[in-house]
Amino acid sequence: MLGDYLGVAQTTRPTVPAVPIWVDTRTGNPDPFVTRAGISPYVDLVTAWEAKLESLTQVPPTSLRSQTADADRDGEDNQSETASGTGLNNPASVTRTGKEVDISTRLRVETGQHLGIAGFIINGNTSKKIIVRVLGPTLGQFGVLNVLPDPAISLFDSSNNLIFSNDNWMTTQQAEIQASGYAPGDSREPAIVQTLAPGAYTAIVRGVNGTSGAALLEVHDLDPLSGSLITNMSTRGVVETNASVMIGGFIVGAGLGTNGDGSSEVLIRALGPELTRFGITDALQDPKMELYDGNGALLLANDNWKDSQQAAIQATGLAPGDDREPAILTTLIQGNWTAILRGKNNTTGVGLIELYRIH
Repeated sequence: MLGDYLGVAQTTRPTVPAVPIWVDTRTGNPDPFVTRAGISPYVDLVTAWEAKLESLTQVPPTSLRSQTADADRDGEDNQSETASGTGLNNPASVTRTGKEVDISTRLRVETGQHLGIAGFIINGNTSKKIIVRVLGPTLGQFGVLNVLPDPAISLFDSSNNLIFSNDNWMTTQQAEIQASGYAPGDSREPAIVQTLAPGAYTAIVRGVNGTSGAALLEVHDLDPLSGSLITNMSTRGVVETNASVMIGGFIVGAGLGTNGDGSSEVLIRALGPELTRFGITDALQDPKMELYDGNGALLLANDNWKDSQQAAIQATGLAPGDDREPAILTTLIQGNWTAILRGKNNTTGVGLIELYRIH
């Protein structure tokens, strides 16, 4: 009916156009038409320009929430673009100033091949101070069942040399850990503070006396203003079902924009079948992945990486080696983000979730 096509799709913020919808019968048919109308309550040329030009094809999916003025919708606000000397109105001219300041993975830690193993890379010309910690008993306060009761952690360099290990955080570095603001909530949980030169590092989580359970492994940047960056982190562990899927969390911040606004282009991928090449006998055979924002809204999902973004993912040089493995390439603005790795059709096995900073 004609009236079914009359109305206005409401805008969610001043810079998103409203969309009037109406029916035109001049061609002899009751055809519905739409247009876009920029609505700006501010006397502000930048905002009015943005409202006129903005469209979903210009805005990264993860940037569709409120943030400070960003004329060209490239994830870097006007203040950041001015500071980095790039074009305020040119999305092709951008320097990503956001940093991955906190990276974490919640996983199930068991024994043998099923320990929790995380690798991360520090890239740059200067050393970076970080804290690596593992939560187990504390997770019980947030409703997590079957937590790892007594975790321990060991930190290795790229040559597999042990840098430091810890069982209970109060036994060593207590004052320094407390000063970081990241002291674990339970004395049985381990933490390590280190200033690390650029390079690759590995943290291994195990349960004391062979215990098993859910744990949260975290790497926090204690010096986000330094020139070096944590450019990627990968975590290998057991992927089960329901509450025992693998959950990767990361915080983007410390940008040059207003209140630290900034962005980071990242590739998030999950490996399963590939792990069999490295001696993992019970690898997750068909992983799939979902990306959520800090409000729990689903932003992107992928099952097989070639289903979407194939050319863009291949161009990064980080495409998964098996068609069944998922990958998501996107731009993240300041905030909290969560990637969930699970097995298709509730399958289980060992999986690897990875975050790579592309730009």
